[in-house]
Amino acid sequence: MNKLRFLLFSFVIVGLSAISEAQIFTGFGVQTGINYGESVIKETFTSEGVDFNYATDEADVAVNWGIFTRFEFGKIVFQPQILASNYNTKMRLSAPEFDSILTLKQNRFDIPLLLGYAPTKSFRFLIGPVYTRQLENKVQTDEFLFDEFKTIFNGGSWALQMGFGFDMGRLNIDCKYETNLGNITDSVTLKGTEFAFDQRSNSVQVTLGYDFIK
Repeated sequence: MNKLRFLLFSFVIVGLSAISEAQIFTGFGVQTGINYGESVIKETFTSEGVDFNYATDEADVAVNWGIFTRFEFGKIVFQPQILASNYNTKMRLSAPEFDSILTLKQNRFDIPLLLGYAPTKSFRFLIGPVYTRQLENKVQTDEFLFDEFKTIFNGGSWALQMGFGFDMGRLNIDCKYETNLGNITDSVTLKGTEFAFDQRSNSVQVTLGYDFIK
């Protein structure tokens, strides 16, 4: 964990150093796009002598929106963002007596701090840490399981994003892959019993932005 914190701190320091030296504010605008995220789950819980299998069924597409800024020093790019993101994932909860699909809906607040290299004026590679704060999590399914099943999410976690972006005049497109550096869930509560497990998520994010400065 100390190494992880040092890595994240180094990314921020390098980015801020580039800003202070260059003082070139090259972009500010709004973004919106889609998230395709998958929670990696495969667990078995035993409650009241019954084995419950809990596993990822499939991911779904959801939306994101927010703002971005961009600073450039030569070919080095620092691009912080603030995004409100939604993620939908379908899970299957099954036991000998039933088989049910749950739709997990997550609303969260993301702050990517991305460093990049721009080989041309319109194309850039990006990588950096992302701080995520869970705002709301809902499980949608039939009434019985909705009352009996609850997933407990951590308030905040760190992830890593990497990808590329390119500009078309004032329009820009970013395509990024995100993987969690820590678990986003510590436990689930099923039929009144809490079970500890480690849930992580990976996602692909595509955003379309409009730059007010270019």
